[in-house]
Parts: sequence; structure tokens; C-alpha cells
Amino acid sequence: MPRRLIFVLLGTLILATAVAGGLYWRWYNSPRYALQQMTLALKTKNPDNFFKYLALKDIFSNSLYGLDQDLETLENQDEDADGWNRLGRRMGRKFARQFLPKLFNMFEKQIREGIQSYLENLDNTQIMALAAAVTLAKINVQGDEAQVTINNPKTGDSLRFKMQRQAESGIWRIVAVNYQDLKKFLKQEMQS
Repeated sequence: MPRRLIFVLLGTLILATAVAGGLYWRWYNSPRYALQQMTLALKTKNPDNFFKYLALKDIFSNSLYGLDQDLETLENQDEDADGWNRLGRRMGRKFARQFLPKLFNMFEKQIREGIQSYLENLDNTQIMALAAAVTLAKINVQGDEAQVTINNPKTGDSLRFKMQRQAESGIWRIVAVNYQDLKKFLKQEMQS
């Protein structure tokens, strides 16, 4: 073999290895990788690995904000309410803003166990459907934040959530779930 051909082949091999390594590194540090690791944790029944990608306290806080917005909208739409009713609702909202985060801290273990119990009861078909939905998820990354939309192929409903890359570990974690989507999901799960 001529020397020149050996250099061309060697250069091509080095370039291909660099490109493959770069693509792997990009995938490994992406929100999609984190979502795929979550579905893998469901398949292997590894809840600790699943919860590694969830920021439960942040999700709860953001859901609480969505609930507060919902209550404010209902309050503004209730034209028949008198001053006392409006005052009582405002005080209730302020009380909820102060009390519910403390309640989460007290019951975080039970909330985690409840989620874990729900996830353990998923059958293989549901887990595979979730894995497929994650593969087809629409992910819009901007810096260290990502907006993710997962569609349910059966119902056409969407579940939208926000992920953030953790500065210290580089892991992408779910930090917020769209309140309206979560409310619809929970309503469907309660009915079934």
C-alpha cells in the first residue's frame, strides 16, 4: 500500500472517531438522554435513578404557582361574589402560599412514595409507550433550559414541562410541569 493511502485512511479514521465522539458527548449531555434514563429506570424498577432527574420541590412550587393563578382567575370571574367572599378567597390564597410549601417539606417522603407506587404499577406496555413518547418528544433547548412536549398518541393530549441543566452535575432535571396539562393528566388518572 502506498504511504499516501495509509495517511488518508488514518486521517479518515481519526476524523470519524472524533465526529462519533462529539455526537455521543452531545447526546449524553442532552435533555433527551435524561428522559431516556428515566424510562430506563422505570423498566429496571430503579426509583432512585428515576428521581435523580426530578426536582420534586421545584415541580411542587411551580404547580402551586399554577394553582394560585387558577384561583385568581376564578376569583376574577365570579361577579356574584360580595366583598366578604373576595376577602376570604384572597386570605385563603395567601394562607396557601405560606402553608403549602411547608406542607411539602413535611410530606416530601410520602409524596415521593406515592409517585413511586404509581410508577411501580405501570405495566410494560405503558412503559414502552412512554419510552416511544420520549423518543418523539419535542425538545427546545435554550442554554441551560429546555421546554419539552410529550404527546399521548391515544388521546392526542400533550404534557409540557421544563427541564434545567444542573450546574454542579450537568444533569438535566425536570423542574416544572405545565399546570393545566398536569391537572388534565391527574383528572384522567383519577377517572381510570
